[in-house]
Amino acid sequence: MSGRTKGFTLLEVLIALGIVSVISILSWQGLQEVLRSANRVTSVDEQLQTVSAVFSQLEKDLGALELTLDNPTPKSDLIEVTGNGLLIQFTQRNTSEPAYRERVEWVLDGASLLRISRRELNPEQPSISDPIATRGMQVRLLREPGGWSSPVVFGNHTVQERTDLELQGPALQLNNNTPAQRPPEDVGGGSTGNPEIPGEQAITSLVRAVEISLTQPNNQAVTRVFLTGGVY
Repeated sequence: MSGRTKGFTLLEVLIALGIVSVISILSWQGLQEVLRSANRVTSVDEQLQTVSAVFSQLEKDLGALELTLDNPTPKSDLIEVTGNGLLIQFTQRNTSEPAYRERVEWVLDGASLLRISRRELNPEQPSISDPIATRGMQVRLLREPGGWSSPVVFGNHTVQERTDLELQGPALQLNNNTPAQRPPEDVGGGSTGNPEIPGEQAITSLVRAVEISLTQPNNQAVTRVFLTGGVY
């Protein structure tokens, strides 16, 4: 007595293949979305780490300043906003080398942020950082007295809502213990006077803080306020 062999019909095979194909397509699309999400997270994390490193270096540069209310000299520390970016000049002491004068410029060149450092003994051979992808930069200085300066924008900066922070503590005093007056619209610390007003006291201002905002390649802006180093 012979038995009859059972199997799948052609229609059943085609239906099974169709189901497997649909599951494979859905699985592949899900895997692609997971990979895209992972890449986005990695990219954002790398950008945040880069911005954090930039702000850390800026904090060191600004913390090395020793700004005072004395009349400025060629050897005085200074900070000012130029047509190219932010200029900081100070004496570098936090190294194993003997103290030396350093002139640092933070410049936005196209879509790249550069830190250009020149030492006093060899200014013709600057040390230039690797380009940091940055779409835009905005800089403001907090002068005391005088308050926040108007923002200076470089590149394609994403405008953010600003909150003017105020420093705590008593206002700065002039050397003769007279409250300091509001300085003219300048961007650096130092002493200036108005010769057109006879007998007017020299006006003194000091850059106490710097607000820097960087626009990343994804158009997200990150802002941070730094206190300048000083002897007040």
